[in-house]
Amino acid sequence: MKKLRGSFAAKLTAVILLCALVVICVLAAAGTAYLSDMGAYSVDLRQAEDRALESTADNYMGTAGEAWQEGNTQPLYLNTAFRYTILSAEGEELLSTYEGEETIWEGSQQLYPRFYVVENRAIEQPTVTPTPRPTMELQEGETIVMAPSTPSPTVNVIHVFCYDNSEEYDFRSDAELIRWRNANALTVKGYVLPESPGTDDFSRELSRLNMLYGYRALLPAAAGVSFVLGVLLFLFLLAAAGHRDESDAITESFVDRIPLDLLTLLIAAGILACCAFGVAWGTPVNIIGFTLVILAVLGIGLLFLLWCMSFAVRVKCGTLWQNCLVTRIFRAAGSFVKGALRALPMLGRWVILLGGLLLLELLILWGGEDGGSVNWCIQAFLVTPLLLYIVWHMRRLRLGAKEIASGNTAYTIDTRGLFWELKDYAGDLNHIRDGIQAAVAERMKSEHFQSELITNVSHDIKTPLTSIINYVDLLEKEDLENETAKEYVAVLARQSARLKKLLDDLLEASKASTGALRVEPERLDLAVLLDQCVGEYSERLGAAGLELVLLKPEEPVAIRADGRHMWRILDNLLGNIVKYALPGTRVYLNLERGESEAVVRFRNISREPLDRSAEELMERFVRGDSSRSSEGSGLGLAIARSLTRLQGGKMELTLDGDLFKVVLRFPLTD
Repeated sequence: MKKLRGSFAAKLTAVILLCALVVICVLAAAGTAYLSDMGAYSVDLRQAEDRALESTADNYMGTAGEAWQEGNTQPLYLNTAFRYTILSAEGEELLSTYEGEETIWEGSQQLYPRFYVVENRAIEQPTVTPTPRPTMELQEGETIVMAPSTPSPTVNVIHVFCYDNSEEYDFRSDAELIRWRNANALTVKGYVLPESPGTDDFSRELSRLNMLYGYRALLPAAAGVSFVLGVLLFLFLLAAAGHRDESDAITESFVDRIPLDLLTLLIAAGILACCAFGVAWGTPVNIIGFTLVILAVLGIGLLFLLWCMSFAVRVKCGTLWQNCLVTRIFRAAGSFVKGALRALPMLGRWVILLGGLLLLELLILWGGEDGGSVNWCIQAFLVTPLLLYIVWHMRRLRLGAKEIASGNTAYTIDTRGLFWELKDYAGDLNHIRDGIQAAVAERMKSEHFQSELITNVSHDIKTPLTSIINYVDLLEKEDLENETAKEYVAVLARQSARLKKLLDDLLEASKASTGALRVEPERLDLAVLLDQCVGEYSERLGAAGLELVLLKPEEPVAIRADGRHMWRILDNLLGNIVKYALPGTRVYLNLERGESEAVVRFRNISREPLDRSAEELMERFVRGDSSRSSEGSGLGLAIARSLTRLQGGKMELTLDGDLFKVVLRFPLTD
């Protein structure tokens, strides 16, 4: 499975098979849906043919009736197997193309006028004026009283626009509208003749039905099996996405590095283009149109598969949202806002924050019905100034803490004007400062005592040691006959020299760590100095079985440093390499010129396992071999680091397994 998952041929084969299965599934599902619509799974073939003819004839009858309603009196469909008769609502024959031929299907359809209600509006009825009575003689005291005019009542009417003849009608009720609709209805009778030209919709419909009817049991099974196999292949492609050459590592392709939202837009545009192509150029009536529809479906499926596989790779790599354009925009906006806020002082940030909150609350209050303006005024003119006042004092505390943290132990936070917890907090910070001052003073006192002790003891030991060395030297010059005595004198000479070296190193380490050594900087060419060191140590390195490889630029690499101290640094480092490097290996000494600094790198393989950290090895009296079987004081690296710092440089020590690497950095000079 792992081999198939990383194989390009397996993935390509799976894609081709998936495309074939998609086509089979779509065709089988479409055929099954068509047969189900024709009732082929519940009736026999003859009844299914009647349904197929009915579905096509209904469209023909509707088109013929609508043409008549629109005023087209010319007969239609004379070159097909379809004939029809149009009757009015009273049963009067209006148009007929049927002449009594033999038919294989007959049916009818009723069409009503096509209209829509424009509006319901009020109109006035005609005014009713009373008729005067005939003229007659009036008796004394009798008058004629005329009845007042009756105001014309208003009624609501339904105003209708008819599509068929583009006329408008007013109806006083729904019943009147329904009577008008029924009075203008048409009845279309349709007939399908057995003789067909062979190219009309009826013959094609019957041919399609007869072809699919024989496979009515196979089509659903083919659709189901192809769907299941397609799902399995789809899952395999998702699992194989990102794998290359049997490797468990996930590799992103060019598509996977496109932002997810941008890729989604491109895939959606491609799918819409395929849909538009299929709708515009594809039609299932002929083989060319049907092929174009299938190609459009395959294009949509491949684009969707590409998106899904890229989505799976991003999920496996954990980069689903990291490279989205939206994520990048929000991240950039957040970084900009964070940077802008950090650039402001703390008080400015709080002013912006509180001002924004007050503005937002004010907008909400303006959008509401009831005010709450009193609460807003309290917050704006009472709470906000109080918070800003507290923030102002917190700023004073923060600046004080920053000064103390930076090492300024003489700084005192002013507690005047502070209140509540802020004043106690300032007092605690001042107490911390006092504690730091006391600790620093104690540390300095201890360091001074140690340096003084080392210096005094070194001087006290040096006087008798000098005498011992001198007397040993005198003994070596004597002609001693006893061989055992000669061996004893040799041991005394060797050990006294070692003790003298130890005292010198101890004294120099003490002076270097306290800065008591005198430094006389001058312009030095590191390339020349390294050549001299290599010349001095070439014989010792060869005797230790080490091959020195020196890489340096041809042009000078100048720094300002004390030549004596630089020689001591290089001497200590090369001496360590001679003592502790594995025989038969190479020692690399590189000099590089950077933009603003010179870099010297020492690399060698340790003879003994390095069971200490780099920081421990640079401490005093720590040696590379834990058994302490080799000669050395354990001060070489500590002295080198102190002398490097004393001259403005940096010394870095790195351990990688048995690889021992030291890097010296010094500022360049003109």
